[in-house]
Amino acid sequence: MDPFKKLTDLEKEAADFGFKWETTQQIMAQIKSEIAEIEVHLNDQDQLKLQDEIGDLLHAVCSLCVFCEIDPEKTLIHSIKKFEKRFRAVQQLARQEGLTTLQGQSFQKLMALWDQAKKIL
Repeated sequence: MDPFKKLTDLEKEAADFGFKWETTQQIMAQIKSEIAEIEVHLNDQDQLKLQDEIGDLLHAVCSLCVFCEIDPEKTLIHSIKKFEKRFRAVQQLARQEGLTTLQGQSFQKLMALWDQAKKIL
């Protein structure tokens, strides 16, 4: 089964049972909590715990979508398309500067190109 459909159905079942979020602020607090837990596990070399916490973050973000009546799958597809357009613009901008790759460039350079791409799209 599609994980987005499974999660959406499970969230709705939980809400129908009375186990539900009351406000977006509650979900945002959960998202922030999951981010804090991820930060802990980024340094401890335990990939399974890290994966578990990243999964919890993804779940919390999907819960926000469901609560706001936004389809999580369509939301992710939209984000992927937006990233692809911006990334293609970054590639074009880099080529205009005579760069065939961004390997070895500073993070600041990458972000400068990204900001330029955002402005032109």
